[in-house]
Formats: sequence, structure tokens, C-alpha cells
Amino acid sequence: MLTKNFHQLQAEVAAHVIADRVKQGSYRTCFIGCLANGVDNPAYIERKYGIPRMVSRVAESIFEGLPPSEAPSLFAALPAAVGCNGKNLTLVGWQFLAAELRSLPPVPADVQAAIDPVIAGMDLLSEGKEWPTQAVEAADAAVRDIRDTDAADAADAANAVRAVRAAIDAASAVRDAKAACVAAAAAVYVAHARQATALAATDLTLSRRRQRDTLLKLIKEAPMETN
Repeated sequence: MLTKNFHQLQAEVAAHVIADRVKQGSYRTCFIGCLANGVDNPAYIERKYGIPRMVSRVAESIFEGLPPSEAPSLFAALPAAVGCNGKNLTLVGWQFLAAELRSLPPVPADVQAAIDPVIAGMDLLSEGKEWPTQAVEAADAAVRDIRDTDAADAADAANAVRAVRAAIDAASAVRDAKAACVAAAAAVYVAHARQATALAATDLTLSRRRQRDTLLKLIKEAPMETN
């Protein structure tokens, strides 16, 4: 899947930004809605512009979590990150999840031991390789075990475990695009919640800004391909 109709994407984004129609809280004005005729339809964006559903869901998740004054800037920055037709964004969602899991603040050693194989699995998916079913199941079992330990009772460890669990759900559903992109968005929300526990109240937007910058960077750096 390659990006396409780039100039239409530029025009659509510019029109919504100029008209001040990019707002949180409604599918008529949200990140996905503004590109999909006011409905929650990332499949339309995939067909029209070659932007994978998983990437749209992740972007929507970040968009909704940014301060209201900053959310439109993420939408406005999308065309510049995409840059042109012919860019392959297929692996961006997995690359983003791998980066998110690496960005989690420190957790107890037993929790980190459950996170590490999931990061390794995300890395494989990020490279377009398979994460073997047995490895997914083993990581899932490790996370379930950790979830029941005393360490996971702490808010930071519990949220880290939930982020990893959501990432595993995405990987398990890799053949189901809708399930995978919803699970990916869940991982973004949970990772943000985990990050927020480590930040002062005035700095809670830092993790969302980091996520925004990471996603735009990955989109910008995605490879060009020819059909």
C-alpha cells in the first residue's frame, strides 16, 4: 500500500484548517472524520490516500489526547510528513508501538522481563517480518503472570502491563485490520496513562507531544517505493 492522491490530501487538510473545522470530541470534526467525510471510517482514508488504518487510529488517539489548542496542528502537519505519493506507511504503526514500549519509564525487573519480548516482537513486525505465533503466546502468558503479581499492583507497573497487553492484542489481530488498529490505539492511550503517572500535573501533555513527534517522524521517514 502506497500513499496516493497527495495533492487532494493537502487540499482537504488545508480546507479544514482554514475553516477551523478541526476539533476534538466529534467524529464530524476529528482527525479521521475530517478526512473521511465526517464519519469514523479509516478504511476510506486507506483507500483514498494510502494511509493505513492502523496509522489513522494511532493519529486519532494522539489527536484526542493533545491539548485542544494543539490538536489541529497534528492534523495540519500530516501532509508535510507524508510529502508525496508512493510512500509506504505499512510498517509505521508497528514502528510506533515499538517506540512507545521503549519509551515507558522504568518498571520492576519482572515487569520489564515481560515487556522485552513484546518489544522484540514489535521490532519484527516493524521490519515486515512475522512474529511467530508461539512467541506471541509466550509473551501473552508472561504478561498474564505479571498482571497477577504484587509488582503489578502499583499504578506504574499496572499501566505498563496494560500497554504491553494492548500491543500483543494488536499483534494477535494482525490479519484483522480493524482489530489491530483499535488495539494499537488502545496501546497509545495506555502508554500515555503510564507516562502521565511519572510526570507532574503541569507536564501531562509531554507524552502526547512526544507521541505526536514520533508518529510524524516515522511517517516522514517511511520509504518510497514504485509499483
